[in-house]
Amino acid sequence: MKRHPNLREFSDDHHGGLVQALRLRRAASGTGEEPTEGARAFLEFWREDTAPHFRKEEEVLLPVAAIHAGELLDREPVLEMLVQHARIRGLAMRLGGEAERGKVQGETLRRLGELLEAHIRLEERVVFPLIEESLSERALREVADRLAVFD
Repeated sequence: MKRHPNLREFSDDHHGGLVQALRLRRAASGTGEEPTEGARAFLEFWREDTAPHFRKEEEVLLPVAAIHAGELLDREPVLEMLVQHARIRGLAMRLGGEAERGKVQGETLRRLGELLEAHIRLEERVVFPLIEESLSERALREVADRLAVFD
């Protein structure tokens, strides 16, 4: 799927997320690595990649959309995206606790893997196309400019 160059960073991040989602599901089913190792690998990926990715979407992409196409934020797919962010964060917290106790649950791995994949598919197939059609070139350039200085 072709993505606007100023949103490409988000889509590039999604590739790693899909790999992690598959890894989580495999660890949950017993066809991949041991569940504790799968959890540790995901939690590292979460801290280094996914949590910052969510922040960029919530603190840059959507606020720029609010400035230039505020009605977009009321659309069901965008609201679902934010709900999924909260659910994924909650599952990552749960998984972190399970890993600390040495009692990683396959159900947590499975749910997290399934939700992460569904979330990425929602953004790539629905949310980003809505953003691309709703924002002007100037607004999309603003997203890239703000991402360039994001901590």
